[in-house]
Amino acid sequence: MKSFRFPLEPLRVLRKQKERAAQQRYAQSLMACKAATAQLERAIQELDAGRDFLMRELAAGVSAAKIVNMRTWCMALEIHQHERKAALNEKRRIADLALQEMTAATRDREGLDRFYHKARRVYAQEIFREEQKGFDELAVQLNGTAGLLQSGMPNNLTET
Repeated sequence: MKSFRFPLEPLRVLRKQKERAAQQRYAQSLMACKAATAQLERAIQELDAGRDFLMRELAAGVSAAKIVNMRTWCMALEIHQHERKAALNEKRRIADLALQEMTAATRDREGLDRFYHKARRVYAQEIFREEQKGFDELAVQLNGTAGLLQSGMPNNLTET
């Protein structure tokens, strides 16, 4: 019997490649989220440090012009923090989309894999049937030959 050949193997290979690419995109998006989280944490720390400095300077009694400059600096740090938070939210949204894409690619590949394994089982059963058929035919031939041998023997030999 001929060897197993899955007719949808090219599609199966493409689905595996698509799944691998989706996994890589998801991993990259998770790394981007991690980087964005680190940037946000740095922005929060900078803002906290700026506010602490502003409070110390206010307690020390500095000039109004210096307070305005420090307050402006703190507002710039707040804007930077909001930008980092927005960037993190965007990275998370992209990661969610990448996860959905990866899940869909995995589901598609698994569906084709189930079909492949079913076809492989059917092929194995067919091989087994063919082998069994060959054994059965061989047994029939051997029984027929044995019957011819016995009928051709003299009676006195078969009686002993």
